[in-house]
Amino acid sequence: MTPPFPEESSLPPASAEAGDDRTPASPSERTGAVPPVPPAAPLVLGPGDPGEPGWVEAHSIREVEELVRAGHTVVVTPARLAAAGRTGEVAVTAEDGRDAEAAELTAASICAWAGARVFRTDRREQVRLAVEMTDSLAGRRPPALTRRGLA
Repeated sequence: MTPPFPEESSLPPASAEAGDDRTPASPSERTGAVPPVPPAAPLVLGPGDPGEPGWVEAHSIREVEELVRAGHTVVVTPARLAAAGRTGEVAVTAEDGRDAEAAELTAASICAWAGARVFRTDRREQVRLAVEMTDSLAGRRPPALTRRGLA
């Protein structure tokens, strides 16, 4: 009994024409569009860690937006923004230790949404998680874990 389909090796490549051994062009090559460059992963530094010479520090959310639009790598200190209440129209102030942490994480999330990529903080792990969650919500990174709720 013969197989219902001919051997794959005997078939010519689907996109090959007579004498054409090129591989098919990618969608961006066919349309001439340049694929967007994904933003760099966020970087969370300690307060005393050195920065790069090209980084620019922002002191308000408005500055973050302007500097990101200009193409700079923006550095923010979320605790300083939260203490000053300079995250824009969102009132982020801290009255005790627990509120200070919440205010700092809120400020970090707002700055991450606006495009800041470098964060200086004492709470490295918490800020990193808040920034990664914000990037997932903004569609800049896939979520670490997805679950489908079945009710």
